[in-house]
Amino acid sequence: MSRPDTYPQTMQPIQITTFQALRRSLGLIIKAAPIELRNLIILNIIRGAAPSGVLFLNKLIIDEVSRLLSRAQTAQPLTLMLDHPILLWSVAGVLSLKLVGDSIETMSSFTVTSLRDRLQGAVEGKVLEKVANFDDIALFENPELLNIVELAKTGVSKIQQLAFSISMTITGIFIFIPSVSLAAAIAWWVPLLMLISSIPSIYIERKYTKIIWRVQKKQAKISREMNLSARVLMGEEYAKELRLFGLQELWLKRWQSQFVQFFSEMQQIRKKGAIVVLFWSIFSRIGVALPFVYVVMGALGGRYTLGDLALYSGLIVQVENSLELLINSYTNLYDISLSVSPIFQLLELKPELQSPLIDVTSRLPNLPDSSQDVEVRKDKIGIEIKDLSFCYPGSTKNTVTDIDLTINPGEMLVVVGENGAGKTTLGKLLGRLYDPTSGTIAWNGQDLRSYSLAYVRSRIAVVMQDYARFPSTVRENIGFGDLLSLSDDTAINQAISEAGIAAKVNSLEKGLETPLGKQLEDGIDLSGGQWQRIAIARALMRLSTAEVLIFDEPTAALDPKTEHEIYSIFRQIAVGKTTIVISHRLGLAKIADRIAVMENGKIAEIGTHNELIAANGIYCSMFTRQASSYI
Repeated sequence: MSRPDTYPQTMQPIQITTFQALRRSLGLIIKAAPIELRNLIILNIIRGAAPSGVLFLNKLIIDEVSRLLSRAQTAQPLTLMLDHPILLWSVAGVLSLKLVGDSIETMSSFTVTSLRDRLQGAVEGKVLEKVANFDDIALFENPELLNIVELAKTGVSKIQQLAFSISMTITGIFIFIPSVSLAAAIAWWVPLLMLISSIPSIYIERKYTKIIWRVQKKQAKISREMNLSARVLMGEEYAKELRLFGLQELWLKRWQSQFVQFFSEMQQIRKKGAIVVLFWSIFSRIGVALPFVYVVMGALGGRYTLGDLALYSGLIVQVENSLELLINSYTNLYDISLSVSPIFQLLELKPELQSPLIDVTSRLPNLPDSSQDVEVRKDKIGIEIKDLSFCYPGSTKNTVTDIDLTINPGEMLVVVGENGAGKTTLGKLLGRLYDPTSGTIAWNGQDLRSYSLAYVRSRIAVVMQDYARFPSTVRENIGFGDLLSLSDDTAINQAISEAGIAAKVNSLEKGLETPLGKQLEDGIDLSGGQWQRIAIARALMRLSTAEVLIFDEPTAALDPKTEHEIYSIFRQIAVGKTTIVISHRLGLAKIADRIAVMENGKIAEIGTHNELIAANGIYCSMFTRQASSYI
């Protein structure tokens, strides 16, 4: 299968408008908590209509009481109320609506909390699933993409507020509609004037919310650096050296400086926005003042009863409150829509690593299962690298350049070089954690990109220099290398034995079930060398199915004696496997089939140990320098 030699790196986040973010957020709510959303709408319809009902009933009560008092009634108050159904039922109605309102307040609060938790769980689950299953590790190494992840984390915490804002919006709408309908009975222009006078405030708040979001977006880098500084101050991995070197004050000042930088710019925008919003809020009060004066004058002129005065003045306040509630809810929804847009940018982000439409490990649909193809390839994997160059996303300089290299089936190749020579990058490309910027890597003559990612990674056993220390049991830390063998004590114990850590595991009270990591209850920690043996044992679990072994600095944390033991293990397990060992320590190079020396991202020398020593070049100089350290 022919493939182009150059693959452009185009992994860019899509642009999400606030409307799209809000629409998709509402879609998430409907999907995550449809019952809670339905109940919330029903409760808020009742909750919103109740205040207008109370105002209208209060008008009837005031008018009826005024009428009865004007007649100089002498009967007992209770008798008067019982003898006049309008008064009696109006009082009963007010009390009932108050009771219903209090009950709905409690039920609505419970519903909003439930909806919020379901929504957060659904969204956070989607974000975790996206990040965990994202094939391209550029997501963790590219500053621009890291900013998207950082903003998405903020968006997940912000989306909790969406349920409350939606609740307030629904309440505001159903307070506003009946209030405006009754307020129109005063004069047609009253609700219109109040609405028009509030428009400037809506516009200004929206404008400054957008400005604040732009500042937050620009400051994602500072926010991420603040979190990193906080992690240094609070993280276990930094605790000892932070104290031994007396670095607390330095890192505290660094965090404080970052916080001041983050806060000061935001505070200036907020202060300016508050002044402008305050001015237009004062203007909007004119829309309330004129109708209120109109109603008072109408009551003094005899056009309105005392009940009308109470009703209309209450309605004016209620329209004002509902408008304020709607404006605040709109502003909050707009703010939330801006904040959650990175979530959808992250969810829509496509990795540059793509599996082919037709995997070369599969036969055509009308042929038998592809397992026979896999058997044909087994133990025959040879690797051919041609014109290989790679530039990390966001960088302009190649890390590896124009590499040509052939690794024969079953051969052990040790790649050596100084730090920064490009060795680890080459290992990432061979494991298809990245695709080349240009050139090809082929297995048995097939471009590595012609295989599915799942197939490639299932056929590789790897130990990276920054191996994972999973906060889980010994069994899981090793069994994760082959999930199908997670319960296979024999396979796990064999891997432990071959990695040379059986004595330590056997000494543990809970054995394979011992939690590793002091963050866990009853968890223990291991030394750096012991953790590295765990990582090696994890790779050994995949040995039966692996066709390529990649070890990146596999003995970096081991002492010379243990290092020699691990070398012997590697030589035994590498028999019949195509093996690439990346190291700046040259002890294993002596027993390798061949050695490739990297310098400045290129293959500078290649040959056996004896050949390279005889050439008296870079390798000879490195070996002589390292050997002198042991004399």
